Amino acid sequence: MYQRAAVYFVLLMGVTASAQSISLSGTVKNKSGRPIAGATVRLAVKNLNTTTNSTGNYSIIQTSPVTPAPLLPGSEHISMEKGIVSIGMTAPALVRIELFDMRGNMVARMIDQPAGAGEYRFDVTRHALAANMMVIRAAIGRSGATFRYLPLHAGGGRAIVSSAAASSTGGGITSLQAVVDTLNVTAANYMSYTEPLSSLQGVKDITLDTITVSLPKFSFFVTSLKALQDLSKSQNGFGGDLRFGKTGQGAGLLGADSICQCIAERSMPGSKVKQWRAFLSVAKGPDGTQVNAIDRIGQGPWYDRLGRLLSNNITELLNTRPAGADAAIKNDLPNEDGIPNHQPDPNQPAVDNHHFVTGTGTNGQLYSSTATCEDWTSVTANRGPHCGFSWPRGGMWKTTFGGGGSSSHWISAVSAPGCGAGIELVQRGGASPGSTIIGGGGGYGGFYCFALNP
Repeated sequence: MYQRAAVYFVLLMGVTASAQSISLSGTVKNKSGRPIAGATVRLAVKNLNTTTNSTGNYSIIQTSPVTPAPLLPGSEHISMEKGIVSIGMTAPALVRIELFDMRGNMVARMIDQPAGAGEYRFDVTRHALAANMMVIRAAIGRSGATFRYLPLHAGGGRAIVSSAAASSTGGGITSLQAVVDTLNVTAANYMSYTEPLSSLQGVKDITLDTITVSLPKFSFFVTSLKALQDLSKSQNGFGGDLRFGKTGQGAGLLGADSICQCIAERSMPGSKVKQWRAFLSVAKGPDGTQVNAIDRIGQGPWYDRLGRLLSNNITELLNTRPAGADAAIKNDLPNEDGIPNHQPDPNQPAVDNHHFVTGTGTNGQLYSSTATCEDWTSVTANRGPHCGFSWPRGGMWKTTFGGGGSSSHWISAVSAPGCGAGIELVQRGGASPGSTIIGGGGGYGGFYCFALNP
C-alpha cells in the first residue's frame, strides 16, 4: 500500500466584488487566418455586445466602474483531460478523489472533504504515483466518474500526458481562476465559441471553426406556392417585393436569398448553412453595381431535394433545359420537397404555374434594368419581371408577351404582366386583359434557389 501524499485543497467561494471598467478587444478569424466580419461578440453577464468590422476586429468598452457578480458553473461536471481532473459544483458538496491500482485495490484517497460551489482541478501528473497506471475515481456527493490513467514512459509508450514526469511532490486540488463573465462569439456558418473570463481587460483573439455540413445532396429547388404564402403571410405571395425585412441597397436580392434559406431549412433541417442564393439578376446589388444571376450561384454540381442531378456545371446549366439533368426532373423542375412543380399536390390535377421570375436572359445575365420589379423591391413597377419556365409551355407565348427566349427556356421565356402580388393557376391562353399581377399568365411569383454547397 502506498503512503498517502500531502494534499493542498483550496476552495473557490466566489468572486470578491471589486470595481473595474471594461476594455476588451481582439480579432475574430477562421482557422485559415481570415478575418470574420459581422460576428457577434457578447459578454453574457454584463449583457454587452458588439459586431466585428470588415477586418474582424471588435471592442467592448465601458469606462464607468462596474462591480462583477459571482458567476458559478452552469452545471455540475466531472471530467479528465491530460491528467487533470476537473470538477465543477453549483452548490456545496462532499468532494472525493481516490486512486486505484489496475487490480481494483485503492492505493490512496487524495481528497475527502466538503467544498463550496466553484470550479476545481486535481493534477494527477504531479503526484508521487504518476508513474503508474491506475484508475481514478472522482465524486461530487453521490455522483461520480471513473477514468483510466496511462502515464508517459521514458523512451515512448502509451500516454495521456504529453510532457509529465513522475514527481515525489504532493498533487493537489486548486481553484481555477475566478470567473467574472462569459464571452460568447457567433457568426453565420461557424460554430459558436464560449469562454469564461477572469478579467474584462486586455486583448482576446478568437478563432472559429467552420460548421462541418454532413447533409444529403440538396442544392436546388423552385419555391413552392405554399412556402411563399407561408413566409409572406399572404395567399397572394410576395409579388415583386422580395425584401423580406431587409433594408438598404440590394435589399430585394438579399431578402430573396433569405427566403431561399428559410424554405431550404424547412425542408431539410440544417441545410441553411449551405449558403443559398436566389437565381435573380438586378441592376444595382448591395454594392451598387449590376449583379447577374449566373455569377452568384457557385460552380455546381446542383441536386434537387431527393439527390437527383440538375446540372454538373455552369456550361450545362445554360441550356434551354439544364443539360445532364436527371430525366425525372429536367422538364418539370421540382420544389423544395422534390415534388414536380407542375403538379405540386399529387392528389390534385396539374396546375398552370410555369412562370418563374428571373430578370435574366438566356446567358444568365441581367435581361434589362426594367425587368426586375425595381430590383425586387416593388409591387407597382411599370413593367413586369422577365421569367423562365419551370416546365416547357407551348403556344405563342414568346410572340404575345415579348421574349428574348423560347417557350421552353427555364431562364428566359416571357415577361409577366406586372409586379403585383397575385396568382393565376388556371390555363387561360395568356394573362387576363389588364392584369398587373406577377402570376398573370400562369404563375405566382416563384423563383429558383441554388446553394453554393452541393
